[in-house]
Amino acid sequence: MKGIYSDQTSFYLFPEEPDLGDLVTVRLRIPKYLGKSVGNVIFAPEENAKRYQHKSMTLYKESEYYYYFESNFNMPDRILRYHFEINLLDKNKSIIYDAMGVLQNRSIVDFTLIAGFKTPEWAHGTVYYQIFVDRFYNADKTNDPVNNEYHYDGQVVVKKDWGTLPHPKNGHREFYGGDLKGVLEKLDYLENLGVETIYFNPIFVSPSPHKYDTQDYEHIDPHFGVIVEDTEDLTKKYKVRTTSQVNLNKSDELFQKLVEDCHKRNIKVVIDGVFNHCGSFHKWIDEMNLYGNGALYNESSPYRRFFYWNSKNEYEGWWGYRTLPKLNYGNINLWKYIANISKKWVSEPFSVDGWRLDVADDLGKSFETNTSFWRFFYKVTKKANPDSIIFSEIYKSPLPWLERQCWDSIMNYITCMDPISYFLTGMEKHNDYLKPELLKNSDYFVNAVKWGLSQLPMNSKFIALNQLSNHDHSRWMTRTTQKVGRLGPNTHEEAIEGRDLDVFKMGLVMMFTLPGSPGLYYGDEIGLPGWTDPDNRRPYPWGRETEEGLEILQFTRELIKVYKNSTSLRRGSFDFIDWQKGYLAYASWNKEESIVTIVNREEKVVEVEIPLWLLDKKKGEIEILFSTKEVDIKNKYYNEGRKNLKIPEKTAVIIKVN
Repeated sequence: MKGIYSDQTSFYLFPEEPDLGDLVTVRLRIPKYLGKSVGNVIFAPEENAKRYQHKSMTLYKESEYYYYFESNFNMPDRILRYHFEINLLDKNKSIIYDAMGVLQNRSIVDFTLIAGFKTPEWAHGTVYYQIFVDRFYNADKTNDPVNNEYHYDGQVVVKKDWGTLPHPKNGHREFYGGDLKGVLEKLDYLENLGVETIYFNPIFVSPSPHKYDTQDYEHIDPHFGVIVEDTEDLTKKYKVRTTSQVNLNKSDELFQKLVEDCHKRNIKVVIDGVFNHCGSFHKWIDEMNLYGNGALYNESSPYRRFFYWNSKNEYEGWWGYRTLPKLNYGNINLWKYIANISKKWVSEPFSVDGWRLDVADDLGKSFETNTSFWRFFYKVTKKANPDSIIFSEIYKSPLPWLERQCWDSIMNYITCMDPISYFLTGMEKHNDYLKPELLKNSDYFVNAVKWGLSQLPMNSKFIALNQLSNHDHSRWMTRTTQKVGRLGPNTHEEAIEGRDLDVFKMGLVMMFTLPGSPGLYYGDEIGLPGWTDPDNRRPYPWGRETEEGLEILQFTRELIKVYKNSTSLRRGSFDFIDWQKGYLAYASWNKEESIVTIVNREEKVVEVEIPLWLLDKKKGEIEILFSTKEVDIKNKYYNEGRKNLKIPEKTAVIIKVN
């Protein structure tokens, strides 16, 4: 039943972001080969989700291959759920079409429409570059942590040479010295690469290189910023460096300058918010007695109620980690404090463009507390900066949070990283196991992506962060080796041995052509390898890039150019048009253009017939915009809505259909 289609882009739904009471138009495309037919939209307001209302659709227009039907209604409630019913008049049968497509052997998955849910325009399809600051570039040696500067989690911290690699068991105490001045000095590089938004891993005061154990939410860490006041006394050095108001103010000023310089280049800045837990060095706990009024040693501390305590006077650590005290959101003062932290950084003079929220679905101890807080956080943040973005780390459906307007979108594991990794390599995203049954399994891939997209209502799908690598999972290049393991049992060298450069490139093409905002983790642009944490946090090898790495860099630059020149890849309709075994073809289109991405993961040439009639195209010509290998199309013309092509083994191709 190919060809039936609707989505929530501007042609099929307008306004795309309706307010309560707005007149809303929805459209449905029905192929003519089904014969005489008529469409109905079936919708349910939030409070009557089980009691659908039927509304008939009228013919809007017809084309060579399709009838287009539409219907209007006023936005009746805060949330509207809907799907379509198609009555085939000649066959006396009906078809149900919902957010996952034609209904077959599953439950209905409704389209979701949320009144008043506005997403920032700049974020639709923006090109992200994620920076783990300590490992990006060291431009200021004076702020580097030094050997034995302090103890963290029972061991001394270590300053490592830039050319060395992370230790398998000491990753949380090893520093390389990367800093914000290093980012400033590399802005030309990032701009030339085509980056539009920088996403920083945490940059607030913290004792670790990853900084997911916040010590002070109110200031930038001087080890990333500026150290003016210092001492040679190792027993006092860390305290002086991280609590000196001069150092904190100067570091904040440097970050302010960095954001200003980024904005001058039209580069947005998103920072990491770690609000499910803080760190054991935080002034509220104060394990190291840096501040003098922490709850660990003072039961009368006003911060004691910010945590969970057991009968042994021990605070609860997130997942049992003592370095990560879990915050107690049963306290309204904590709500106000964290929301004001968000307000501070998205407002002048810092004016960051949004937040990535760490383990956001873990916050609190109930769904009610969790969603109530994030809705409060969302309102405060959006009031301070209406054009800011809020997206969350979550590994499951975000729909319950998005419906409550807790976040704008998500890190897109469900639609991008997981499906691509399994289809191209069979590998789980930590390299912890191989699923050979998912390798080259186009049926699984299509169903996984359709389900993931169905869980992203409205324009959330356009601003979801698509990645293949990040700080939490193995590097994409290492997953192409199809080796199971982590650093320790496996060596650094094994993370690159047996790599598949063809598959690596195919993954990048897919990441840039699936709906969402494509995101490179620093080093992805040169194919940096690495097992999962800590090996995925290797220092960027400035000046020591391999010949292969430089070739990948040029490949990535060209791919980004193609992406940025396409309006439909950024924000267009999307559908799978053909697939079998290890071959996929999917389309992105809008009023301006039609793009088809073809992926052949097979180890052989595949001869395919691309059904261009699904794009309402009968005859014309095609143009190859980008390909991981040379594809000989011989004749660029097509007719009768079809085009035959031979696609080389392990190749991804982006084609424009004119």
